Amino acid sequence: MTTVPEMFRHVAQQNAERTAVVQGDLAVTYAQLEKRVNTLAGHLQALGVQVGDRIGLMCPNSLDFLVSYRAIAASGAIVVPLNEHYQLNELLYFLDVCHISVLITCEQFAPLCQRVLRQYNAPCQLILAEEHATDRAHEPSLFDPTVVRIDPDAPLMYQFSSGSTGTPKQIGRTHRNLLFELDSLVATLGVSNQDRFIGVAPFSHVNGLVRSMMTSQRAGATLYPVAKFERRAVARLIEDSHISVFIAVPFMFIMLAQGRFHRPPDFASLRLVISSSARMPAKHNEQFKERFGMYVRQLYGSTETGTISANLSPDIAHSLDSVGTPIRGVEIKVFDDNGHTAKADEMGEFAVRSPGVVKGYMGRDDLNRESFRDGYFLTGDLGTRDTYGLLYLIGRKKFFINKAGFKIDPREVEELLESHPQISEVVVVGVPTNFGDEKVKAVIVATEAVTPEEVVAHCQGKIADFKIPSVVEFRDSLPKSPTGKIRRGMLLGQ
Repeated sequence: MTTVPEMFRHVAQQNAERTAVVQGDLAVTYAQLEKRVNTLAGHLQALGVQVGDRIGLMCPNSLDFLVSYRAIAASGAIVVPLNEHYQLNELLYFLDVCHISVLITCEQFAPLCQRVLRQYNAPCQLILAEEHATDRAHEPSLFDPTVVRIDPDAPLMYQFSSGSTGTPKQIGRTHRNLLFELDSLVATLGVSNQDRFIGVAPFSHVNGLVRSMMTSQRAGATLYPVAKFERRAVARLIEDSHISVFIAVPFMFIMLAQGRFHRPPDFASLRLVISSSARMPAKHNEQFKERFGMYVRQLYGSTETGTISANLSPDIAHSLDSVGTPIRGVEIKVFDDNGHTAKADEMGEFAVRSPGVVKGYMGRDDLNRESFRDGYFLTGDLGTRDTYGLLYLIGRKKFFINKAGFKIDPREVEELLESHPQISEVVVVGVPTNFGDEKVKAVIVATEAVTPEEVVAHCQGKIADFKIPSVVEFRDSLPKSPTGKIRRGMLLGQ
């Protein structure tokens, strides 16, 4: 198997009568899923979609998302997953950068997408997933996946990494990149077709997309997609459906650990509970253990590298803060400030080498020269490796804000706030939360009276809701260095 669609077809053949997806009262076998994929892929071909075309996908976690993703891949096109929180200008940006010619969405987001396409300066067809990602058993499929010729080194999907420069950087993750990561995850985590995955982390983000949705498919397991995190509904689904693999983000585990329930949920079926996209604070991990009888294990990765490491230590109680050791086939070095390999417990920058690492940022040779050294990708993450080989993350070299796994460029929010007529200066910073991520804080110097509510209202509808400041502070002036640089570290107080 050299491409992802080929892998998916092979798994479906091996597990034809096993349940692939359960959504509410609907259970779909792998054979039925394959039929749905071919139905939509045939429709895409009928629209003129060819190998290498770019197709946007904006749906919540659902069977429709999975079918759409797989159909795009099967047709040889490139998937561009779009965050369902994006607003008009953000969607226009990504459609334009990726030259998207088809946009698949659901009824929920159809009005927004129609407004976007009216302002998009290129031809783009809109498809409602509900109308085409179905099992039309009475219709013969005209799609023949075996005649589609796909280069394993061609992109399967485009993703964007904010990294440390502020401008979203386009990345093409290839079939070869993703096959390596999926095979390594299945082997390292020991998942199989006996497992039941809950898919609650957003599928538009690498964590939910690759580690839940795609890994469950690679293993021939059953996926239970969840469109919106609600702790009681999630707890009930885990218990009633005997979920065995739960991969999510820290705040979800913390909400469960701290939530009130009519009776204590029974999580005895859970075999793997894994947190990624942000740090899981040890004190909340202890709360989760006390309540549900198991620890949350941390996993580390990035858009550019795929999954890097996972903490599967048998002595997890004494290494809760560790992101573990590299998954199969991944090499990690820790470089000190001089570019030498750091000693045990000495802080340095994590650098990664594996077949899962992308070749570079598209059209950014300048960044590629800075980001790679001797075949290793420099992550920008600072941390240590102890004498047992366990990795510990300490922080980022730059100032990006991490909110629930989403990376936010402070400058984007600052520029929007600067357009407010009463705001003369503004700095946006990330403030650590009890959930292990950060909240967005705006520190403002105003020329005239303005309220926090007016600041928030100025942002609404212009940027994704997770980027809007939840803390607004007013000052007479901003702290600056003798050279005029803003001293961001002095603005991090609650």
